[in-house]
Amino acid sequence: MDRLHVPTEFGFTSPSYIPPERTRPAWKTLVFGGLLSLIPFAGAGLGAVYIDRRHIPGTFDLGSALKTAVLQVVAVAMLALIVWVIFGLILGFSIQLTPRVVGPVG
Repeated sequence: MDRLHVPTEFGFTSPSYIPPERTRPAWKTLVFGGLLSLIPFAGAGLGAVYIDRRHIPGTFDLGSALKTAVLQVVAVAMLALIVWVIFGLILGFSIQLTPRVVGPVG
């Protein structure tokens, strides 16, 4: 069985040369990041991670981006719950949302 010779440099094994990754173009990042943000609930977090990984595009992992987006949604929901408990239950503030549509009379 033939085995490939492991490249060595100064007595140490070295990996094969991997050229540096090119950054993603700004227009492509903005367009796709904007489209990602249209996904309900977790889209804004996915778009933020996608834009953040613009300089090293290969590091964008959909699974970890989705995990980050879900954590952001949970954090915002917890913040809204805390604000509701403080202002609604403890301080007694309430906001009544009763939208009415009134047409022309006549």
